[in-house]
Amino acid sequence: MILTFLPQQIADILEIVATVTFVAYLVLQIMHSKWMWYLYIPSCICAALNFFNSATWAFAALNVYYIVMGFVGIYNWKKDSANAGEEQHKGIVLNRLPRKTFLISLAMVAAGIPALYFLLQALNDPNPFLDAITTALSIIGTWWLTKSYIQQWWIWIVADVFAIWMNVNLDNKWFVVQFILCIISSFIGLWNWNRVGKYLNE
Repeated sequence: MILTFLPQQIADILEIVATVTFVAYLVLQIMHSKWMWYLYIPSCICAALNFFNSATWAFAALNVYYIVMGFVGIYNWKKDSANAGEEQHKGIVLNRLPRKTFLISLAMVAAGIPALYFLLQALNDPNPFLDAITTALSIIGTWWLTKSYIQQWWIWIVADVFAIWMNVNLDNKWFVVQFILCIISSFIGLWNWNRVGKYLNE
């Protein structure tokens, strides 16, 4: 049995607020708008509280990581925008994914999933396998998003499939809806970034 510290009504409200703000964030992410980060941070705060409440430790910690990376994203996107210049890049400013970054990311996922799995098992996480996979992929996806690598969309598509599976098991209906919308928005975002994206210094 999972011990919770929030009344169910409060947990439900946090889940709804996290989902609504996240949907708005997704729309802004597709447009590559800097304002997305200012919705992302409060959405992740609500989600973190909800997942801590359900003892889904890795996903809870992941949302704390998201909060930190939200501030990193604000900084990086402002820097890229300044480097691009208003006249040079009126579309979406992108960076190319370096081979070294890709290999490091692959190694982190390969090592991170089993390490997280055994840690989460020890912490009695209700879904250690799904939580480990989703967390490892999402850490890389968020890192790549802050750097404006277009390949981040593919990571989110895979991660969100596992996130849906996990939240179905947890009976988090609103989060299931949220991650279904994430997958849809990822395909739209991939299309839009390919359509109007321009690579920095090219």
